[in-house]
Order: sequence, then C-alpha cells, then structure tokens
Amino acid sequence: MVSLRGVNWFGFETPDLVAHGLWQRNYKDMITQMKDLGFNAVRLPFCPTTLRSTGRPGSALNTTINPDLADKTPLQVLDRVVAELASKGFYVLLDHHRPDCNAISTTPQITGYTLDQWVADLQFVADRYKNVPNVFAIDLKNEPHSSGGSGAFWGTGDINSDWKLAAERAGSAVLATNSKLLVFVEGVSDNGGRCENTDAHWWGGNIEPFSCYPIDTAKIPRSKMVLSPHIYGPSVSSQPYFNDGTNFPNNMPAIWQNQLGRFMGQYAVVLGEFGGKFVDKDRQWQVKFVDWLKCKGTRNFFYWSWNPNSGDTGGILQDDWQTVSLDKYNNLKRLWDGSAADTTVCN
Repeated sequence: MVSLRGVNWFGFETPDLVAHGLWQRNYKDMITQMKDLGFNAVRLPFCPTTLRSTGRPGSALNTTINPDLADKTPLQVLDRVVAELASKGFYVLLDHHRPDCNAISTTPQITGYTLDQWVADLQFVADRYKNVPNVFAIDLKNEPHSSGGSGAFWGTGDINSDWKLAAERAGSAVLATNSKLLVFVEGVSDNGGRCENTDAHWWGGNIEPFSCYPIDTAKIPRSKMVLSPHIYGPSVSSQPYFNDGTNFPNNMPAIWQNQLGRFMGQYAVVLGEFGGKFVDKDRQWQVKFVDWLKCKGTRNFFYWSWNPNSGDTGGILQDDWQTVSLDKYNNLKRLWDGSAADTTVCN
C-alpha cells in the first residue's frame, strides 16, 4: 500500500500562472530536492487561466535558470513540471484552487465562471493527463466554505450551495473522462448547524456532514472517492480550542477524532493541507498533530507548503528557496521514519 508523503507546491493558481520559485531555481533541481527529502507526492494548485492563457509567464519564470521552459505557455509549463515529477516517481494531485486566480471562492462558481465551466475545466485536466499514470487524482475544488449565510454548505439540496451535489456532478464527469483517477472531495467550513459539532472548522475542513449526507456512490464510487479535509493551527487563525488554558494542546486529539478520526477507519482520508510556521503555540500544535496522526496510523498527507512564501505558514524551504526548515521538516518526517508512536494521544 502506498503512503502519500506530499507537499503543496503553489503558484499555477496565482496571477503568475507558474509554480513559484522558478524565478530563483531550476524546477528539476527542486523536484530532486523534494525526492531526496523523502517526499513522494505533490499537490499542484491551478486556476482556469493556467489552462487557457496563450501568453508567456513573466518575471516569475527565469528562463536562464529554466531554459527548457522558455517560450512556453503556462499550460505547457505545467505539462513539463508534471512530466518531471512523473519521471522522478512522484504521485501528482491536480487541484482546482481559485476560479479567478486571485482568491479562494466559497463555491465552485463565481460571477463570470459557471458550474458548467468548472466541470469542463476538470474534464479537460482529466483528459490531458490520462496517459500520465502518476497523475493519480484531481482535487475538485479548494476549500469550499461559507461566509455568513451564503456560500458552500453540505446537504442544502440546491446545487448552487450544496457542495455535496456539486462534487457529485463534477466527480462523475471526471471519472467519465478518465476512470483511472481518484476524486478528492474536500469538506466545507461551518455547516449552519447541520450534522456537525460546535467546534470551529477550517475552510474545506468539515467532513462531519458526510455522515448524514453521504456522497452518492453511483456518482463517485467509494473505491474512487477520497475525503480530503484541510486543518491548521494557531499560526493561520485563532480558534477557541487553541486558547483553552493549560489544556492546550492536549485538548486537541478529542477534537481531531470527532472531526477527522472517526472517518479514517471507514473511508479513504488524505489530508490535503496542514501546516504552519512552527513557532510558539503552532509548534505545540504541529507536534501534537503529528503525534496523533502517527497514533492513528495515518501516513497520507500533503503539507502546506513547499514554498516559503505562504504568509501565514511559511514552508519546508526557507526564504532563500534552498535551505530546509529543519525543525519543521524533522517533525513532519516522524510520519514516515519508523519512530515509535505515542499511543497515549489516540482517541
């Protein structure tokens, strides 16, 4: 059985339309470094313009350092990055991250970008890489969430707001295009009190409503479905459970068990994002979270991020795009280094 030891390498979903760091390093060298560190999977976020732009990436792509990417469209650069990852044995997860290349939307559709366009773009990607076996999955939409009383929920019965229905439609279309793929379905955020506990949830992190409103397996067969919640610590945003006095971080395993753990034995669950700056309380959170994952026997994840330029988390790499953040990496490496698990943190 394969364990996915993944990182998120972002950039194709931004206005740069290219993986970040290529202004400073050769992409093949970075992929080699990922492999040398023990990673075997990469989640590549993209946006629709990456698929369609006929222009050329600007200063974000240094073609002196990356000469084989010169005069390539963003999609052609993505092709090259995917091919290089595949040649090095990486599993590649392609993630529809931002419909406008600027902001994470609540729902797949926004003004000027319809559900039909979203589904068509996912099918395009599924078809384009159908002969690249290492492209093993598509993440349908990054971080569905609600804002006030609007946005994405789970179980409303209206496809414009019901993430379950939208995911079923998109997932079915992806599998009709490329039946070899797995379909990653993220959670929502707070679900308006429907089938969820009162502990705060992260965007894309709430899969609790799945227990009341399961995905239709006629649309996405269970063998093809991966639940992929996102979860973060104090460096990203304050939550009440991070401020539970002397109980933190020992209060967290019970919360993780309710939000994530109870699904792990029944369904395929892969963490699509987790991470942080690994300082102060965030360090405590990440150490405890890795303890808990080890205790649960969970080894499948995509850490956010490889990049150092994620403002609220930093990355595996430091700001020079070369030096590894060793404290952060060594904590993460415990998920695959064979070290003993602390069984006292299991719930």
